[in-house]
Amino acid sequence: MSSRHSKPFYFYAMKKQILNIHNDYLKLIVDTATTFGVPKAEVIRYCQIPLSLLTDNNNHERISFDQWTDIIIRLLELLPDKAVGYQFGLNCKLTSHGALGFVIITNSSIGKVLVDLQKYYSMRIHKMDLSVLSKNNKIIIRFNPLYQLPVHLNESKKNTVNKFFIESALIDIVNNLQMVTNFNLTGVNIHVTWDKEAYHSLYEKRLPNFHFNQDYNQITFDQKCLDLPLTFSSNSAYQLAMEMVNKEYLFYQDQDNKIILKVNQQLKFTPGLGFPSLTDVAGKLKLSERTLKRELSLANTTFSALLQSKKFELAKKLIDSNRNIQEISDLLGYSHISAFSRAFLSWTGKKPSDYIREQRVSIKNFYIQQSKKLYKE
Repeated sequence: MSSRHSKPFYFYAMKKQILNIHNDYLKLIVDTATTFGVPKAEVIRYCQIPLSLLTDNNNHERISFDQWTDIIIRLLELLPDKAVGYQFGLNCKLTSHGALGFVIITNSSIGKVLVDLQKYYSMRIHKMDLSVLSKNNKIIIRFNPLYQLPVHLNESKKNTVNKFFIESALIDIVNNLQMVTNFNLTGVNIHVTWDKEAYHSLYEKRLPNFHFNQDYNQITFDQKCLDLPLTFSSNSAYQLAMEMVNKEYLFYQDQDNKIILKVNQQLKFTPGLGFPSLTDVAGKLKLSERTLKRELSLANTTFSALLQSKKFELAKKLIDSNRNIQEISDLLGYSHISAFSRAFLSWTGKKPSDYIREQRVSIKNFYIQQSKKLYKE
């Protein structure tokens, strides 16, 4: 059934799991890094991974999401501008996801898989909230982070780490949805909110069509694919797998109620008014300001940190639309251009003018490379 408006396809009220990571993903990320030519010992040393966490005895233990994030930050420093997110997503086979992978393999249809993914997805490696929507005979799987990165990271570095997390999640899901059925998923497209990276061309033939600089990070495919049967569907095996997943789900549930996601959803920019204040957001969420501050603190962030991230996102979009620095400063509500420049420096480690110059050089170089390719052809 088509519709002109997006509508929720499935909905679950669910508590967020404690943000932690199974140790078995550590081996997977180390193996992923070695595919880029870095020796295993060097990866372990540079990323400061305790050897005790890589032993078979500790496979089923967990590390905190903060520990995992620190490892990823170091890995992306070791392998800058590489397709680490793509490769890790491709390496995340269903068997690496424990009981949840078993649930997906033994399920009855693609549609039923999406129901289970919505409820249990963030329990494993990817700390994302999945929204599944139906629009114009298309299914949309939209990804929203449930985590907040450390406040000491500047916005540029946060973007790099976020990109890794989202790339790997997108590739993991789209790859494994195709793996579990003998039928082709049709109309598959991936939308991301960032520019095309140079490494994308190296993986282009292994991935669905990508669309860059979009409003959301999401996967889309034809709605008719929901009914596709799965190759290894087994009701008895599925029931056994669900018992295992539910035990894990109940054991690791937390009282945290997606406060970061809720606040980010409220932080919408309105021309002429700017971003909502702490008071505005607390009112929308029916919380006192004190309670909202406390819940954000428990989630290792602050209202100011979330607001700065949103301002940086908007500033980049305004720069891409060729607005000058004064206009951007005014639109974002800074009292003076120098205040905006200081904020931008804290986000990126660069002055706005330097950032704009680098962007223009990058765009120019991209078109030069494209024209050279056309000339060679």
